[in-house]
Amino acid sequence: MRHLVAIAAIAVPLALLLATGCRQAPGVPPAAAPASPAPQAPRERLTVFAGAASKPALEELARIYGEKHGAVVDITFGGSGSMLTQFSQEHYGDLYVPGSDDFMDKAEAKEAVLKDTRTPLVYLVPTLGVAKGNPKHIKGLADLSRPDVRVVVGEPKSVCLGAIARDALQAEGIWDEVAPRVASYATSCENVLQVLLLGEADVIIGWDVFARQHPDKVESVPLPAKYSRPRNIPAAVIKWSTQPEAARALIEFLAGPEARPVWQKHGYTTGSSTGAAKPGP
Repeated sequence: MRHLVAIAAIAVPLALLLATGCRQAPGVPPAAAPASPAPQAPRERLTVFAGAASKPALEELARIYGEKHGAVVDITFGGSGSMLTQFSQEHYGDLYVPGSDDFMDKAEAKEAVLKDTRTPLVYLVPTLGVAKGNPKHIKGLADLSRPDVRVVVGEPKSVCLGAIARDALQAEGIWDEVAPRVASYATSCENVLQVLLLGEADVIIGWDVFARQHPDKVESVPLPAKYSRPRNIPAAVIKWSTQPEAARALIEFLAGPEARPVWQKHGYTTGSSTGAAKPGP
């Protein structure tokens, strides 16, 4: 019986406590509610359309910039002409970084970029690219018409290296002879390099940086001076950018002293294209 009384003595206060909604006892401060996590500010997000000629360095620089400034830099790589067509049709994006100044000229003509933001980042020189050791003994453009030589060039309308190849071969009077025999037309500067690395071409018309990036697999055969004019990889703010100041800040970083060692590490030539330039290792 005593046990029943004890249980009742416990049960009654407990029932009262539950019935009153567990009200706090007088004089005891209420327990603090758990603090909600502070909302985080949305990260700045920039969209870049880039020619694949800049890919090795630009990917690393985008990561560095994002970590330093708390931003996200999304990059779409491809043929410079294809990238220009894409963002022009979509009216979307923040930065255009073609593989050559030739395509930036086209972007300006289409009024697709802000002209006053155009900034050269690094420099490239067109060359013939062959496998290490030059097994086919390629000496110049005339060798591209040989029947035993597999030739790969960029697609002339959408790839800067393709337009350069077509113009040089036309000037030499052999484009009509070489064009039908081209093993494939690459869709980006990166693809031009890849076919050589995969052994699917004996010669390409490529960039000097390819041999510096792959010294054990690729070597350059110089083109005549009239075809080897240095080109620059430029950047400009896209006309339809909704955050042009942030886009300008990214351009300043890509062209600035902090980015220079990264460009050079990947074999690109920085500085002036007229003699003060410093090629990468």
